Amino acid sequence: MTMDIRIRFLLLVIVGLALAGCGHQAKRQPPPVVVSSTVVQRGDLPLKVQTLGQAQASHSVTIVPQVSGILQKVAIHSGEQVQKGQLLFVIDPSTAAAQVAQDEANLQGEKAQERYDRQQVEAYQPLLEKEYVTRQTFEQAQSQAQSAAASIAADRAALQAAQINLRHTQIYAPISGVVGLVQTRAGNLVTANNTQLLTIQQTHPMLVQFSLPEKYLGDLRQALAGKTGTVQIWDENHHKILATGRLTAIDNTVNAASATVTARATVPNQNQLLWPGEYVQVEYIAKTLQDVAVLPATALQQGVSGPYVYHIVKGKAQMQAVDFLGQDGNRVAVKAKNLVGEQVVIGAPARLHPGMAVQTQNAQ
Repeated sequence: MTMDIRIRFLLLVIVGLALAGCGHQAKRQPPPVVVSSTVVQRGDLPLKVQTLGQAQASHSVTIVPQVSGILQKVAIHSGEQVQKGQLLFVIDPSTAAAQVAQDEANLQGEKAQERYDRQQVEAYQPLLEKEYVTRQTFEQAQSQAQSAAASIAADRAALQAAQINLRHTQIYAPISGVVGLVQTRAGNLVTANNTQLLTIQQTHPMLVQFSLPEKYLGDLRQALAGKTGTVQIWDENHHKILATGRLTAIDNTVNAASATVTARATVPNQNQLLWPGEYVQVEYIAKTLQDVAVLPATALQQGVSGPYVYHIVKGKAQMQAVDFLGQDGNRVAVKAKNLVGEQVVIGAPARLHPGMAVQTQNAQ
């Protein structure tokens, strides 16, 4: 009996020590790390490049008179919207009209002279055959008739030029658009091909010129060929889209000094939200990644071996390597095996390490 008691006592001591050790270890087990999480989605992600651009009129015309004279009438106001063919200015037509009248009179006189000379040739023809007039006289009459015909052609050309100058005393808008500041007033002398009267800017559609790093040249050329390059124009605070257009041109040279390539987009501007010369925020959609794993940018971590995420598996954070594909704002696209639909940590705290137990909150 004594031996049995001793054995039982030793067993109790051993069990007690074991239980005490387990309790000590249980006390040392750290609590789960509280983290925020999200579920990885599958979708498309547009890759956007933000840059500064400048709005330009799609067509610009400087109005300069083609005849000299006193400006008689200004038919529009500065800043006015005009339509193609609308009257803009009238130059005093009296001088041009007088020139037209003079050239018309000269033409009529030459026609009369040519008619007389032609009749002389017709009259001399039978007389020459009968030798009543010399051949010299006949040829002289022919020469005068030909000279009169040439004078008629010259007078007709002069009359046509005078009529054109008369029409040029009325200046019409060659394009539709917004006029700039009128540079002169009625009563002033304007000089042909010299005095600048105003400019007209066609503001619908508008052009937006911008530059991107040369690494996007391939994407730009591909988008231009496929007519797929989308460009969004934002306000200065990047709060509101002013217009959405399409890439329509790329410069033929890369700027060696800045390593950039200049591109141009055409955008609608019916509401006149864009103005020629205005600087705007440009967002160019370089391409769209399709059918990829999409997650918040804060879920992506950067390690020595590359990017990774904390994949939550059975309540523990497991480090999973991913391939970074691109970013759009606060969203990133990655290539990872079996990650779509799974839960990952976002905004991982610094104390989180692989294999640690986690408790999720604010799941997205």
